[in-house]
Formats: sequence, structure tokens, C-alpha cells
Amino acid sequence: MSISRPVAPRDYAAAILAEPSLDRRQQLMERCPAEWRAQVEEHVRSAFTKITAYRQHRAGRAEQAREKPQAAPRREARNSVIHHTCSAPEVGNAAIARLRAVIGKGAA
Repeated sequence: MSISRPVAPRDYAAAILAEPSLDRRQQLMERCPAEWRAQVEEHVRSAFTKITAYRQHRAGRAEQAREKPQAAPRREARNSVIHHTCSAPEVGNAAIARLRAVIGKGAA
């Protein structure tokens, strides 16, 4: 990437970071205006660590995606609206009878 007329130190740093080769990045850093050099170096240093971490993160995620098999499609849902389980009224009635018996014994 060629830098024709840098507008700000951050733009200059972005152009340096966009270069794929280390030699070209070093050449651009040497051609940096003296009054911007410290600020451009700081921008490049902080952004390069972020870019490196992001690339490592993406590579790790891609590796995980390659390792894991795809999830199996879900079968039928156990308790769906269409396939609801049948209730057992005798179980519920027995529970209510036990509760009524407890309440009745406590009130008497």
C-alpha cells in the first residue's frame, strides 16, 4: 500500500499495518515524518498486538470448527403441543386427597 499524502498519524499507522511484508513496513516506518514517529509507533505497536490476537482467535475458531462434527438434527420434541403426554388423573386425585387429609387433620 502506498502512502501518497498521510493525513494523520493514525492513517499512516493503518497504512503500515496493511502492508503484508515486514521489510516494506520497516521502510514505511523509516519514511514516517519525525513529528509523528512516536505516535505512529505507538499506534502500530498497540494495533499490531490486537490484530495478532484477533488472527489467533480466528485461527483457533476455524480449527475448532474443523475438529467438531456437525450437530445432529433434532429428533421429535418429547413434550410438544402436538405430542403431549397423557395425564394420569388418579395420581393427581390421590395427591389432592392427601393434601385435604393433612389440612383436615390440622384444622380439627
